[in-house]
Amino acid sequence: SASAGGSGGGAPSDPLAWQDLDGHVMGHHVTARVSPLVRVDDQTMLLVVELTRAADDAAVADVLDTGTSSGPPQQDKIDLTDYLGDFPSRAGASFTHLIDPDGMRVLRPFSATGDLLEAGPGETVASNLVFMTTGLDQLDHVTVYVPQTGFTVVSVIDRADATSAGIDPQTLNSLDQALAEHRASATPSPSADDTSAHGSAAGPVPIERYTRTLDDSTGTRTTDKDVTVTLASDVTFDSDSYNLTAAADSQLQTVASQIAQHPDGGTLDIVGHTDDVANDAHNQTLSENRAGAVKDRLGQLTDLATWQVTTTGKGETEPAVNDTTDQARAANRRVVITITPTGGTTAKQPGATGSAAPSSNNDSLPEAQGPIGTGPDGVTLTGPSDKGQITLTLDHATRTGGLLLGQLEITTGPGGTNGSLGAWLSDPGTLGSNPRGENGNNIDIFYAADGLTLLSGDERVFPADYLPPGDEAHWPLTDLKLTDSLKEGATTTVCAVWPDTGQDTLTLDHQGNMNGTDYAFRLTDIPVADS
Repeated sequence: SASAGGSGGGAPSDPLAWQDLDGHVMGHHVTARVSPLVRVDDQTMLLVVELTRAADDAAVADVLDTGTSSGPPQQDKIDLTDYLGDFPSRAGASFTHLIDPDGMRVLRPFSATGDLLEAGPGETVASNLVFMTTGLDQLDHVTVYVPQTGFTVVSVIDRADATSAGIDPQTLNSLDQALAEHRASATPSPSADDTSAHGSAAGPVPIERYTRTLDDSTGTRTTDKDVTVTLASDVTFDSDSYNLTAAADSQLQTVASQIAQHPDGGTLDIVGHTDDVANDAHNQTLSENRAGAVKDRLGQLTDLATWQVTTTGKGETEPAVNDTTDQARAANRRVVITITPTGGTTAKQPGATGSAAPSSNNDSLPEAQGPIGTGPDGVTLTGPSDKGQITLTLDHATRTGGLLLGQLEITTGPGGTNGSLGAWLSDPGTLGSNPRGENGNNIDIFYAADGLTLLSGDERVFPADYLPPGDEAHWPLTDLKLTDSLKEGATTTVCAVWPDTGQDTLTLDHQGNMNGTDYAFRLTDIPVADS
């Protein structure tokens, strides 16, 4: 069985074995048994997750601060769906993910049984997760991520072996009937390229990488096809001008380094954007000139002979943020550069960190904004106005394929969390959006642990993310729905997945929140174990 804290990339020695995880879900001790992944038919796979609450687990009333949480406990039962699934549209443990670390792909369930997974002390509840895909079924093993519980690797087996693996035949029969009814009513029937809500009937989607430079002047998004770099124009140019500033070269060197990694060339698209101050014609011309200035300087910093370069100005017509606040207008003043190499990017390669070379914690790091501790020993921080306290530890991260898997342990001190646990872990300054600034429609991602970033070279590496088909915002591969407040003495597991930075030891840094350095902390010297 797999131990808590992550698993490797190899298949289990017994392909029919279930794997065990030991975690803490919003302060409650919960273990999970994860079945092999069953190929039900050419479109469908089944995974069974059994969740058991410890017999000696603390009462809900002793863990959750119901004055700020979702509601009072009912007969000392914890509703695991509150934290492991998107209720009510996706019940059960529907936030369980299948991950292919070598192919850098991720898949969420089409459906999940279990409705409200209410468990009293010593009780076991189960969720049958149905994945509709023609993508991951060709693998012989896959990584399973169960929120607030951990990561494990399970084998992919044929339906003929399901009974031998301990899966109830009635489960498969019921699934056959449900799928037949669904396919009869679906128009068209589910297929690998269906783009219904959350990609429910779609195949796996690419895992992406998003980073910012430490001065927040440059953001970089990396997929297996292209690299998109967004430059903050307030750093790149003088005000209302296309004259490059002294600081621009640092930004553009980031782009030049990305381009130089692909000597075979490709296409390079440079698009200028402005805010809505001044008139349309002025802004259009300014955006065109800024795109041209970036092209000219990039041509001086790196060889563009093998690249097909286009420059475009969008003026104020495509704002990043639809608002007229100073902050929104600053975000709208930008230059977006898309690098599409002929042979694809190096996103799948461990250590592909954009402009930042793989490095260790001996590198010069920016000054920490909060308390510092080592990953294995942990760090303790106090909330705003000295209210609330938590201690965080991360004894190691596991490298598998192009990813790093981490499982933090969080224990509350005096005052508990004094509000949402997510406030201590989310990305600062992104209320109503994700770290990329995208405005999604699902409130679950607003309370995610997406502020747990790694420092690598001159970059801040955010948790890996993905874009579900039909959605407008990327979802982070971290625990979501960290909405509840915990009392003193509670222990919780928080999981996160990062793109591999190529480092032997990691530095995890949380910047704080939108009000400043509240909740800021740093964990250093986190060892990386190979899978």
